[in-house]
Amino acid sequence: MKKILFVTLLSLVGIFGAMAQNLMQTLAVVKYSDSEAVTVKEVKDIVDTQEKEAKRKLTPQEREQIFESVINQKLVLQAAKKAGVTVSATEVDQAFFQNISQQLGLPRVYSEKELNDLVMQQKKISFTQFVKEETGMSIDEVKNTIVKPSLLLQRYILMKNQEELQKVMATDKEIRDYYELNKVQFTRPDSLKMFLVAVPRENNPNAKAKIEGLLNDLKSGKTSVEKLRVEGADMQKAGYGSADVVVMKIQQHAAQLGITYERLLAMFGEALNKPSEILETPQSYQFYEILEKYPFKALELSDVVRPDTTQTVYETVRALITQQKQYQFLEQARQDMIKSLNVPENVQRKKTGDDLIKALSW
Repeated sequence: MKKILFVTLLSLVGIFGAMAQNLMQTLAVVKYSDSEAVTVKEVKDIVDTQEKEAKRKLTPQEREQIFESVINQKLVLQAAKKAGVTVSATEVDQAFFQNISQQLGLPRVYSEKELNDLVMQQKKISFTQFVKEETGMSIDEVKNTIVKPSLLLQRYILMKNQEELQKVMATDKEIRDYYELNKVQFTRPDSLKMFLVAVPRENNPNAKAKIEGLLNDLKSGKTSVEKLRVEGADMQKAGYGSADVVVMKIQQHAAQLGITYERLLAMFGEALNKPSEILETPQSYQFYEILEKYPFKALELSDVVRPDTTQTVYETVRALITQQKQYQFLEQARQDMIKSLNVPENVQRKKTGDDLIKALSW
């Protein structure tokens, strides 16, 4: 019995050893400025992540495309390194949290602590666990294998095409045509401008007393909106924050204020220049004073998009179309760069055709 078990264990060791050896098999060598191997494991790690997201097994052709993308990324990164392009750890962190916040549909960029609190509240797991479950990687691995290379690629492509990029702009005809085709979308809902005062609740047992004191001082004339506006600009020093805020009659703005949509609707029926009662949200205690109201408006090209800004619809459309055209330009520049780099003298392919498909089959 012991002999059979020993033979079985030897067999398993042999199987696992063969699997490990296969994973470390070199599929290609990228040698633009350095010499980097593209291994089966490197491709498999990306395939596994994408299959998890897609909830299906990728086809041989899709796996081959990922293999090519690994080669292309290494080529451009080597070219960027040779050109002296770098990104800082701070920039990588900022890009990581911005990307995560956008993917979760958050109204702004959340810090790691805020993301951890949010995920813990919604999913009962830590932010670290959440990232691992979603990507199959640790936070540091995501930063170093996805975020940092992406930033380096973007910076290098921008550096190589900056002069030409500045010439890519929306034309007057493109702006007017876009507006005419999408005119129904250019409206401004009922809006109001308010002066908002907020005292954060976190680690602040005196928050409610603080907001009550500020509100009483405003009502009694001991302070004014202007004084609160100036003092509240430095929250750390004043112990409260204040700002002029334009709020539209939409669900999203109610959520950003931390109130219900019904409560937002009620604001539009309140009188101007009259302090409100205290509002309690999960993050803070607040009160406000409505300064102006703006009715619904169908916007023309010369109208401002928001009543608190000077940016017109024309300028907004110009920026949108210019951004789209510049993105298309940079994408074409990226493809042209890859085409010029991905040549036999820069890439030694160890596996091609059916041999490559077989190596990518696991």
